[in-house]
Amino acid sequence: MKLIAVEPKDNYIVRVYLDNNAMIDFDVKAELERIPCYKPLYDPALFKQVAFKNKRIFWNEQCDFHLDQILERGRFVHSDAAPKASDT
Repeated sequence: MKLIAVEPKDNYIVRVYLDNNAMIDFDVKAELERIPCYKPLYDPALFKQVAFKNKRIFWNEQCDFHLDQILERGRFVHSDAAPKASDT
């Protein structure tokens, strides 16, 4: 399973698109409240800069999540439409 795209949504949700056509909404706010080093992501401009590489979504060197965490804590959303992949 591979990440093919990420999309920042409202209320600190990141929508993650996988190569098996699955979509997962990952609630980053729960992590912001739980882990102090993620507090900079409360800045909407920074939050919108989410990117991905390999099996991680990230904003900077301190703020990242592995696909395993996203699968465990995220909510699956069904759709066949994925945005154009923009691996950065």
